[in-house]
Amino acid sequence: MNKNLKLIIILLIPIIWSLIEWNISFSSICIIISMILIYVLISAKNILYKNKYTKLIYKIYRFVMMLFLSTFIILQGAITINFHRTSDVKSIENVNTMIILGAKVNEDGISKTLKRRLDKAIEYYNTNKNINIIVSGGQGSDEVVTEALAMKNYLVKNGVSKDKIIMEDKATTTLENIIFSKKIITDKNLKGKVLIVTSDYHLFRGQIIASILGIDNEGLCSISPLSSRIYYMIREYPTSIIDVYRSLKISFNI
Repeated sequence: MNKNLKLIIILLIPIIWSLIEWNISFSSICIIISMILIYVLISAKNILYKNKYTKLIYKIYRFVMMLFLSTFIILQGAITINFHRTSDVKSIENVNTMIILGAKVNEDGISKTLKRRLDKAIEYYNTNKNINIIVSGGQGSDEVVTEALAMKNYLVKNGVSKDKIIMEDKATTTLENIIFSKKIITDKNLKGKVLIVTSDYHLFRGQIIASILGIDNEGLCSISPLSSRIYYMIREYPTSIIDVYRSLKISFNI
């Protein structure tokens, strides 16, 4: 078996796996494109080194690919390290306000992703029943109620005092979740450190945004099934870059 065929087989494995797991989706398309780009990077070197112009093009292409791969790996590593250290409620101390970031609400109730976030929030609430809880999430075009209302109803049904729950029902993005929740914290003069609760793959971005916007925060995450976690971690790469850029613009009033 020649080297080129071996390379093709190796690169086909993640493509086939992603298509089986996720069909045609954003993350599977990202994997397909990435594998093609890696194939070109490895296999085209000898062809493009034949003259100085194509050699220059290849060097630029290689630099861009190395930049992409290195930043992607660094981000995924940071997400992984972060959720391993923020999944236990026992590690949380000295927080006065909790922000639960919203997720999809289906016609028949909250999604599994949102339920996991809320269950983790309830787990912490049972150790600190004086905490203020901001449930943050607006209403999408395919949602029957706001995410904030669905979250409040679930929390109250599971023993959380409704007097401790504050609804933020306008946000449609993670960045808006943090911005609008910060306004509530400021308007209500809620002092102390903030606990951000969301999914494992999502927490790193939520905490980075909060830190850039001046919120002293801790994190607590629910754990997602492996396939779902990988799917969303891939999506976190472009969304994290976009949200960090937007957060910095807001922070510096650009």
